[in-house]
Amino acid sequence: MELPMKSRSFSLTSHQLKALTHLACTLLGFERTVMELVTDLTFIDCTGETPSVKGILKRNRADLDMTPDCKKSTAETLIHTPEVLEFDWRSAFKGLVPHMAHCVKVVLDEVCFRSLKQEEELYSSGHTSIPLSRTRGHTAIPAGNTHLREDSFYTYSERETPMMTAKFCGAIMTEIDALLPLAAACRDSSLLEVRSSFVEACSRAVFALLGRLQERALEVPSSAPLRNLPALLATCIYVQQRLEHYHARLKDSNSTAAKVPLTLLPIQKYKETAEAFREQLTSYCIQICSTCIFQDAESHHWADPQPFYEGERCSFSVQMWFYFLCGLRSDLWAILPAEMAKEVLGQVLSETLQLLVQRYARARPSYKRHLQIRCDITAVLLYVEQLMWSVCKSPEALWRSNPSSAIAIIAGGSDWPYQIHSLCEQLLTVLVIVTAPLSLLYRMLMNNPGKESKPQHDSPVVLWLNAINPDLFTEQTIRDGLVGQAASLCQLRLLTSDPGHNPRLLLRMLLYRDCHLPTILLENSYICQENSLEMSTDSCKAGDDFIVTLFKLFSCLNNVPKALTQSLQPYLERSRMWEHLYTLADTTRAVPVVISCVRAIVTKSIHSILIHLVSMVIGWQATEEPSGALFKQNVPESILAKIPKAWNYPPLEARGKETATKTVISVTIQALSLIFTNLPLAVASIPLPIRYLFQVAEKHLSQHARQLRLMGLLLWVLLGCLIQGLEDPDTLEEISGLALTRGAKEPLSLLAECLQATMGIQQKGVPKPTVHKVLQTLEEKRPKWTNMQLQKARKLCSDSVSERGKESGVAELTEQKIGLMLLEVCHKAGGSDYLRQIYHIIQGNEELLMSNLSGSTNSPSNPPHVVNFDHGSESRMDPDCFNPLHQFDHVGKKTLDQSAVVDWAWDWPKVLPAYRGMSQITFKTLLANR
Repeated sequence: MELPMKSRSFSLTSHQLKALTHLACTLLGFERTVMELVTDLTFIDCTGETPSVKGILKRNRADLDMTPDCKKSTAETLIHTPEVLEFDWRSAFKGLVPHMAHCVKVVLDEVCFRSLKQEEELYSSGHTSIPLSRTRGHTAIPAGNTHLREDSFYTYSERETPMMTAKFCGAIMTEIDALLPLAAACRDSSLLEVRSSFVEACSRAVFALLGRLQERALEVPSSAPLRNLPALLATCIYVQQRLEHYHARLKDSNSTAAKVPLTLLPIQKYKETAEAFREQLTSYCIQICSTCIFQDAESHHWADPQPFYEGERCSFSVQMWFYFLCGLRSDLWAILPAEMAKEVLGQVLSETLQLLVQRYARARPSYKRHLQIRCDITAVLLYVEQLMWSVCKSPEALWRSNPSSAIAIIAGGSDWPYQIHSLCEQLLTVLVIVTAPLSLLYRMLMNNPGKESKPQHDSPVVLWLNAINPDLFTEQTIRDGLVGQAASLCQLRLLTSDPGHNPRLLLRMLLYRDCHLPTILLENSYICQENSLEMSTDSCKAGDDFIVTLFKLFSCLNNVPKALTQSLQPYLERSRMWEHLYTLADTTRAVPVVISCVRAIVTKSIHSILIHLVSMVIGWQATEEPSGALFKQNVPESILAKIPKAWNYPPLEARGKETATKTVISVTIQALSLIFTNLPLAVASIPLPIRYLFQVAEKHLSQHARQLRLMGLLLWVLLGCLIQGLEDPDTLEEISGLALTRGAKEPLSLLAECLQATMGIQQKGVPKPTVHKVLQTLEEKRPKWTNMQLQKARKLCSDSVSERGKESGVAELTEQKIGLMLLEVCHKAGGSDYLRQIYHIIQGNEELLMSNLSGSTNSPSNPPHVVNFDHGSESRMDPDCFNPLHQFDHVGKKTLDQSAVVDWAWDWPKVLPAYRGMSQITFKTLLANR
């Protein structure tokens, strides 16, 4: 009986609303699961517009054949009328619609009012710095909110999501997120009041939030710190992304649901505000540099006949400029989305660098002050080289200036690395013409009589990097590109300088030079150390976890089948894994973690064969046992002795045994035929990296060459796992879901013995004649067919791996191929997490990797480091904090030696030839400043 809910007057509490939301979320997930399942069933009819799960409920055969008075009905056995199954769960919410709609408004309005009031009170008390909280994309998600992580409507990647937002915003958006499933569930015409109420309340909340964000932005810098601007920008971006998510989730093609005005969600308004906040942030940073930091009267006094600071250091303004940019980078890295953080830093660096170029290009120093220009420009180039690692997105952008970027910039685009390269080349030109020895300049002019070539900045070659860091950016590197150790160093430094986890660059670096980086990590870990100290249990577990992570990552990369074996090569060699692979089917022995991973993949590939075998044997048993039941009666010997011999009476037991043996042989032959028919399919289901691993392992198992000559290692292991599965009734029952009787276990055991005989494995005890009979009968029916199937499967093992290996070996890892492989990894369950775990291990062992890649050896006083695989989640979430006292006199991790900058050894004979073809106008203008 339906209760008269409308006649009752009551209000839902916040707790009750959350319970209803949780129920709606659960039912939505259940509905989605049911819809996915029914799409695989041909008898389900899911057409129609009704927002519920519908289908055809088929009656049981026994029910169809019985009439109400328990008698068979021939008509019903011939005519089958399907029964419609409806799951219209949304109707259960109809009676609560007005109460839910009212409660949604009250809850959201109350949360918004309370959060904004708390923020106002905190700000009024003198706490002008905005408190921050991590966004959901960069922290652990509670179990109750897993639908948000799995929601297919959310299209923003982790690198596009802000790291942190304003705390008061997080409280509001968390409450809106919590009520979203309820609004999504209410898409029936009778439930639209709840959805409309959610949209209206959400719009009011985000508009109030937007007003508060704009209000706080106006107070920077007069009464609030600069760090508030990145926080406000990140908050604005985050709310915009959530609103777009709500719009996608609530958008419905149903004409009834489409009546809800989603235009109330101020998505465009937030986009415009985010652009305004970004412009305010960049323009304010540039203004700080131009009006405050660069205003250093003492260092600007170019006509002063005395050297600046006794010629012992660069200008304070240049040092403070880099100091400011490092602090800005720290704030951007901790708050903004990774991609936007790089863009903002690149823009501020480029536009402030342009101011420095203008300053030094116009300076006319005295004789004593021209060394200050050289020192300042040298320091600027050192600083920019350090910051470029944080700005560039790829190694190519770092060492090569792309001329096509100029066209994009003219068209209104932005390519900050290109512009920075161009400005640094201009600074280097100023340094050369204004401060190089005149005698060398004169020789350059005499060797270049009036010929003028294209301007230097049109050339894609980046000279300033070679001049400032010749060890890494050699002439050959600048000319031909980064290769070998230099490329690995470059990729590693780009990865660790990035504001977040860059999966594309990480995957590229892991695959580069035949997986050189993972090999270094393993070779320098306790796993491969000769005299390694006793490791703790936690450290060993962390090392095993890293091995498993590498295995799961590379085992899904079918485009590069050699990567798995190459990355684990030190581990495989050190732990003598090849013998473990040979005995993979033996589950009684303790094995390393990687062998367990391989075994899981191999056994999964034969599950379908085992299920078919169990079904076949049980089906045979069901048909054979009734006819053979008569022969199971044991006739006493006393009765048999009294039967006259003239009757020629054969014993029933003998006759039953003879018939049973024939049927067992028949079903065993069928089962063997099934196995060898499906063996190539089982091989094809194993990923190519695993097949290549077995191919390499086979070359290390020469002592087993006789056993592996016919079928190879992979087929040996596959058949071994099949035998192991057939001999384990518990496993068979688990994977098939069918109970095995003693009568079914016996033919399965016989089948295992036949497979052992096929593999040439010596059986325990006296060989059964039945086994010989089965194999002989199969050979007579299908001569040489078993060997042909084995050869076919073995050919599939080797040919597919070698063909794909040649393709991946010849072709380079282009950006497109890396993107496709990254897509393949991320589509696999846990793929993104594998990359993230490896990234944090690389990040934690950066110093060791840098030392190893650069070729430096450990001194006797410093013992060699061992890779630390244990990096907890807490350390992962905290970025490197900006240390003002440390950063003041450091460039990266190195101390800035001012005297070394002053006495920088410029190789003029090497630098000057590049300027022979420079513009005569530029040359004369700069020369006039000497």
